[in-house]
Amino acid sequence: MQLKHQLEAQLGTKPKGTLCVQIFGGLGNQMFQYAAGHAVAHRLGVQLLLDPVDSSRLDHTQYGMETFNLGATVWQADQTPRRTPLLDFFRKPKAKKHFLRWPGPLYRHEGQAYDSSIESIGPGTYLMGYFQSERFFTNVADDIRAAFSLAHVTSDRDLIAALEAGPYVAVHIRRGDYANDKKTTATHGLLGAEYYELARALMDQLVPGAHYLVFSDNLHVAAQLTEHWPNRLLSPGKSREEDLRLMSLCRHHIIANSTFSWWGAWLAQAGDKRVIAPRRWFARDKMLKTFTDDIYPDGWLLV
Repeated sequence: MQLKHQLEAQLGTKPKGTLCVQIFGGLGNQMFQYAAGHAVAHRLGVQLLLDPVDSSRLDHTQYGMETFNLGATVWQADQTPRRTPLLDFFRKPKAKKHFLRWPGPLYRHEGQAYDSSIESIGPGTYLMGYFQSERFFTNVADDIRAAFSLAHVTSDRDLIAALEAGPYVAVHIRRGDYANDKKTTATHGLLGAEYYELARALMDQLVPGAHYLVFSDNLHVAAQLTEHWPNRLLSPGKSREEDLRLMSLCRHHIIANSTFSWWGAWLAQAGDKRVIAPRRWFARDKMLKTFTDDIYPDGWLLV
């Protein structure tokens, strides 16, 4: 009872009138987590709280929800008594263990598939997982598009005008930790020239005269992979916010096995949008034991 009252004092509302979602990973992962949390909070009519996990080890995993005008509240976990307070005497819990302080039930999403059990959870729940499917937030899709608007992010006006005028294709080539961290490479794999050449050949058939705008966290590698492509430009690469905005302004998309370019494609609103995605979302060994169909929205083409 004391724990409940202390949490009420911190939040200014009863715990049952809230819902909390853990925010971690790269910006694309964080967006999925927010979207799922928003959908549940909307269904329940409660306040959504965000619990960012400190992931400053990598630049692309730093908390990114401040990029958007969400109006969400960050849960101050360090001000909330822990379920096992005696442990605090010996060590301060790590950020990824903040959920141990949450006084309500925990909901953990496992794997990559949509899980309908999320529709049964009640107020006062703490959500953990990746939630990498639009099925988790289809009922509030318009809200999510509005929440993730990047109209306020500045970029080259001439480039934006060109994207709005012509049939540009956003091409995302993911490297970074996918290429430089053995554990990450073993999980996600690395898309090479074969995928991008097949995707470009298909896009050339679908969109004659297409121009390509290439995005990457390693523009040097991306330039080499696409140097022979006609009508090809490299993105300015100034920030992840700018890249995501420019992706969303492109009419068509060739995405990587990355939630970042997934969102760039999903946020694009052209009525004739074509999206080509890799059939192999993970490295071979993980693909053999992972259901990935729910990652792809209807109508996306797999190569």
